[in-house]
Amino acid sequence: MPMALDLGNIRITLVEPEGPFNIGSVARIMKNMGLGELALVNPVDFHNDEAYRAAVGARDLLEQALVFDTLEQAISDTNLVVGTTRRAGKLRRIFCSVEELPEKVFPVSAAGKVAILFGREKDGLTNRETDLCNILVSIPASESFPSLNLSHAVAVVCYKLYINAMVFKVPYLPRPVANAEMEGLLDYIESVFTDIGFFSKGSSRYVISLFRKVFGRALLDEEEIENLSYVFHRLHGLFKERKAG
Repeated sequence: MPMALDLGNIRITLVEPEGPFNIGSVARIMKNMGLGELALVNPVDFHNDEAYRAAVGARDLLEQALVFDTLEQAISDTNLVVGTTRRAGKLRRIFCSVEELPEKVFPVSAAGKVAILFGREKDGLTNRETDLCNILVSIPASESFPSLNLSHAVAVVCYKLYINAMVFKVPYLPRPVANAEMEGLLDYIESVFTDIGFFSKGSSRYVISLFRKVFGRALLDEEEIENLSYVFHRLHGLFKERKAG
């Protein structure tokens, strides 16, 4: 059955995967479901027989995998960052289930790049890593045993994207800015807030993470980034004028 939507702009990103067999299994399921871009952050060695045996006919995905030293590098050119997690909390607000994921991803992937992050086999993504995500997604599982194997979690997500890609009708959206540009705006906001003393009684982590998630879901374009930069620049200027006066 022909697919209505190309999945080529979706980057499956494994953060510090610990087993070459799992990496190979992920490559195989990706190829089964029509996804072709695999990224690995600080992985174990995967150019070996164990990974190739698991990949079967997807050895080409392993050979072409993008390898990064840090997560920041792996997502710098993407327009939306999705993190998978089973743990919710104040700093890990689950934004959607895997059932709802395609409607969040496809409007961006039609013209831009989406990174979907999967954490370590033993303990998933850290809080610092989920802070870098615009959206957090969960995969429903039994409460008595909710932890999925890495390749199984990737399989569930890839299957859902593949099935929905056949029928999804992409709405028009302006091309969102790359993650690196949004991070530049966030760095500027943090510097402004620091200078005016907003963080004098606490860490900037929660506030900047909140902005990141709100801006990410808003899919800011170039003009909006410029306008927001001006707003915070003006705010900073007014503060300094009042302080000087």
